[in-house]
Amino acid sequence: MTLNLIWATLAGAVLGSLADWLFAGVLFHDRYQTYPEVWRQGGERGRILLAQALALVTAAGFVGLAWKMHQTDARGALKLAAMIWLIGPLPLLLGNHLFIKLDPRVTASHAAGWLVKLLLIGAATAWLL
Repeated sequence: MTLNLIWATLAGAVLGSLADWLFAGVLFHDRYQTYPEVWRQGGERGRILLAQALALVTAAGFVGLAWKMHQTDARGALKLAAMIWLIGPLPLLLGNHLFIKLDPRVTASHAAGWLVKLLLIGAATAWLL
């Protein structure tokens, strides 16, 4: 079972990273410059690597929680993903949008990306556990 937890975590991290790439890196990429003063300049490579490490932490936390709560079937894992999104990333991103100058499409893309990322991790969890 431990090996399955590791595989589910790795698969979830890879799928989550692909979702991040699409929703935070590709969609509305030109809209990031609507307010260029809110973005850090230079050193993207290091921050991207750190973000990928955090994707691994997200996947490991999700897989561990789903396993502990016995929510490893498809229905349970996807419901868990949606609930985590509703109590974590969605309110955080919307709250940030209220106080940080971000293009609304960027905020919407990040919110959708988090939902897709969590659903993909949930799918990987259900498939591999």
